[in-house]
Amino acid sequence: MTQQQNALENIIFISLPPSMERDINNFHVDSSIKIPVQLPDGKKQLERGEEITLELIIAGMLKILAYQGDHPHLSYYRSFVLAVQPDAPQELNMAAIAQEQKQNYEFAEELFLVVSRLAPQGASYVNLATLYSRMAAQDNSKGERYDHFQQKALQTLKEGLEVVGDDEQLLREIGFFHLYQGNVEIAKEYLDRYLEEAPAGETKNHVQKILDDINAKLNDDQRLMQAYDAIQMNKEDEALDLLAAYLEHNSEVWNAHFLKGWALRRLSRFQEAEEAFLAALAKSKGNSDIYNELAICNLETGKAELAKTYLNTAVDLDGENLTLISNLAYLHLKDGELDEAREFLELARNLDPNDPVIHQLIEDYERESGETISFPVVQEFMDTAEVISAEKREKPFAVPGKEETDDIHAEFSEEEPF
Repeated sequence: MTQQQNALENIIFISLPPSMERDINNFHVDSSIKIPVQLPDGKKQLERGEEITLELIIAGMLKILAYQGDHPHLSYYRSFVLAVQPDAPQELNMAAIAQEQKQNYEFAEELFLVVSRLAPQGASYVNLATLYSRMAAQDNSKGERYDHFQQKALQTLKEGLEVVGDDEQLLREIGFFHLYQGNVEIAKEYLDRYLEEAPAGETKNHVQKILDDINAKLNDDQRLMQAYDAIQMNKEDEALDLLAAYLEHNSEVWNAHFLKGWALRRLSRFQEAEEAFLAALAKSKGNSDIYNELAICNLETGKAELAKTYLNTAVDLDGENLTLISNLAYLHLKDGELDEAREFLELARNLDPNDPVIHQLIEDYERESGETISFPVVQEFMDTAEVISAEKREKPFAVPGKEETDDIHAEFSEEEPF
């Protein structure tokens, strides 16, 4: 049985006799509308002749207000309660806060629900949403219960906006909710609306500072994407200017250092590029892209052994990257390290037995070693001279922007960071 079903289990509806019609503080009691009555615990019906008190009627109406927000006579019940007990919203709100402090969360929820229906205003919805957030926080693992109550908190705040309009408290709370969830652009939308509604004061100034930080972050993110686009369009110098401005405030973001290195490497500024890639490595957990780029830089500056070390690490991190493996095989073959070359050639061929680059490297290996790799090779019929030229076998790691980037190994140096 759900909480709602359990709460409404002892509710019955009765009709008042026409003689009971009267006016109470400008409210007219309508005998044609059935009214709910809260039965005492354990009772399923009224005994003949049993007195129905006003307290039982009010209790029944409060239950309906709490758990049947779509009841067709909800407005009538709300007016009835307020006519009889004008201070009910304030009293119930204080009771709800007391129950929340005692961690009687279900009872507190019922009371806050009643308050939000009796006196719908921003504060009543914020109180209920805050309760749901506390209930979510009980789930330390942030599992289903956490998600359930966090979603209820957000739905409550949005419902409040639908009922009372652009209330400053609701707008601020929804903005902070999305900010906490990492939805920065959505948070900005609500906080901008908050600033339009909020009166001058310390709270508004605080939100303005937060919004300034959000705007700065969004501008920085845009700058980072612009830098990436600039590199893609061969505008490396423009990208470096954008990245310099970005890194002034975001020096811990590894992606920015990576893009800086990528732009510098494409400009053949290999030493500077290596420094940028090492910075990216220091500020991240490391990935094959970074080690790949470091290998390129070191190969270009004559440090072939270090290049192989970096490339080995890249392969360890991405063991199914055919480009990395074939280039590592090439480097070993070029340096006469035939056993190592064969190991990586066989690994690469197992990943893609039809790759033309691997076929050509195997032919080179067999010519250099005088040995035959016995695993069956299914070769595609193609002109290998068009795939690998003699010049490109001497320099597999092409630098983007140069004519030799059509090299099969140019793919190694042209891997994009995203």
